Formats: sequence, structure tokens, C-alpha cells
Amino acid sequence: MTVVQLSGGVGGARMARGLAALDELDLTVIVNVGDDAANHGLAISPDLDTVVYTLAGLEGPHGWGRAGDTFAMNDELARFELDNTFKLGDRDVALKIYRTQALAGGAKLSAVTGTVAGSFGIEARIVPATDDPLHTMVRIADGWVTFQEYFVARGHQDEVLELRFDGADSAKAAPGVVEAIASAELVIIAPSNPPLSIWPILAVGEIRDAVEAHPAVTAVSPLIGGKTVKGPAGEVMAALGLPPGNQGVADAYAGLIDRLVIDSSDSDDVDSIEDIEIIVTDTLIEDPAAGARLAAELVGR
Repeated sequence: MTVVQLSGGVGGARMARGLAALDELDLTVIVNVGDDAANHGLAISPDLDTVVYTLAGLEGPHGWGRAGDTFAMNDELARFELDNTFKLGDRDVALKIYRTQALAGGAKLSAVTGTVAGSFGIEARIVPATDDPLHTMVRIADGWVTFQEYFVARGHQDEVLELRFDGADSAKAAPGVVEAIASAELVIIAPSNPPLSIWPILAVGEIRDAVEAHPAVTAVSPLIGGKTVKGPAGEVMAALGLPPGNQGVADAYAGLIDRLVIDSSDSDDVDSIEDIEIIVTDTLIEDPAAGARLAAELVGR
């Protein structure tokens, strides 16, 4: 079976890990790059790296970063009064250096990501939504800031008044992305933050058109009991005018999805969401086994 998943960071990575555990499944994971940034001259792709490390079984204890990493270099930055807010692990820095040098040498991000995934023995195809510059910008009370300023430096405590995706108007889908969506038997939108993690992917016109044209698109809600397990998805959706609960998730993907998978704790939402099929199951991915079970349900196994 061929499956394409649209993915943000931790939630998307854990969903991808569940799908990758299924036998005879051809998986392509299309990953958000709106969070990408430069830090101390290094090219940072947080969501891509989270997906890579998770599929390699090397993710850190919080779901991001690398397991067992140390932060001596990051801590030493303070000695020289350099910003060390963005935590870069010592092992993780090696990947960043490789990506930075490869991009500086003219390689495309999709090709670099493929090489990185291969170096960790990952069989699933991991690809950025686009090789072109695409940056999520967040308007807060103080004005427009980058995603990393909002999320990391300011701890995502500010109310999100508006989003824009700089570069999306001219960005092209990375090689093979549109073809992968068109040929997939199932497209899955991961339980990632809809506005911050999935909308940047859909802001690439070619990708949105391909998803909209696909006959079988399933979204997995990031909400458990009406709230997110971690991260500000609920607050962001509310601030952007989306309805509370899973109706807000459905509206975030209006016109794109055929099914919405919600957690058993939110079963009361079934009667209020119209025009799409609602599947109720246990969506909390606490460990690889839970992810594999949910993945098997999604693909009908």
C-alpha cells in the first residue's frame, strides 16, 4: 500500500514511525519547513530532523533532538555571551554542519534530506515540502516575528493574531511530492498543529491542489479530550478564529479531508461535525506500539 503523510514535528514523527512499522507499506513523509532557520550560521530544519531521528529510533526524551546527546558546545556559547536559547546537541550539530555545507555547495534540501535519512538506515522517503525558501511568520502584539522567535525565544506564550507564509507564493513542491500524493492510495494528515505545522505545507499551491484533488484524505486530530497533549495548537486555533474542539480541526482542513480521526475521549464531537466521516479511536501515541496500532487502523489492517 502506498501512503503519503503530511507531517510537522513530534506528533507527525510518531505517526510516521507507526506507519513505517507496518509491513509492505510504501511511505512518503512530506515535512513542514516553515520552521527552518539559521542558528550560528547553521541550517536548522527542526521538523525534518525530528522525523529522521524518530524513524531511526534516536529521538530525544522530549520527542525532539537526539537521544543521549550532550550540550557542552551549546553551554559554552554563554561564555562568549552568544545566544544559546536554541538548544543544539553535540551529536545533532554534526547533522547541521553537513546540511549547511551541502546546501552551500548547491545541493537541494530534498537531496540532502534523502542522504541524511539513508545514513540512518531509514527506508521511508522523507522529503521537505519545498526546496525553496518558505518561512512561517507570526503576528503577535509586538508585530511580526519569525516562528522560532515566537515558539522558542518567547516560549509560544504570545497570542497569535495572524500567520503568513513568506515565500509560499513562489515556492514549488519538492521533486516527487506532487507525484507521490497523486499516486498514493491514502493521504494522512498527521496529528500535528494544523495552523503552525500543516498550513505551511498546504501554503505551497501545488501541494494544496494535489491534496484537494485526492479522493482519500484522512486527518488525525491532535486533540485529546479537547486539548493538545503538548504545544499550543488549541490556543492558536482559537486565536485564529477556528471553533473549539475537533470542529476547529475539521474547519482548519475544510475542503481537503474526507475523514477525521478523533480520540475516544472526544466522542461527543461526532454529532456536531458534518460533511466528513468521523472515526473514533484511541489516538494517543504514547509509544511505538500505540503508533503502530493506530497506523494499522488508518490503513485498514
